Amino acid sequence: MEEIKVDINPDYTMMKKQENGLFLSQEQVDILEENNIDYKKCKSLSELIYLIEMYINDENQDVLNNLLDILQERNYYQNYK
Repeated sequence: MEEIKVDINPDYTMMKKQENGLFLSQEQVDILEENNIDYKKCKSLSELIYLIEMYINDENQDVLNNLLDILQERNYYQNYK
């Protein structure tokens, strides 16, 4: 049986408070920056989710769609009773 090695980097995946008050991991920031989504101007997860939804088009953007799903779920649990 072949052993699978996985690098775990908590500094890359741990949520950190950004200048605008949102909690995002460096991984999420990198994804947003790669797609030219200006997350820094967002004051809430809802605003960021809206920006991502406006950016996504019919192309295959699995990474961005996955990020959108994660942020939508977090927004739901943080902001709805």
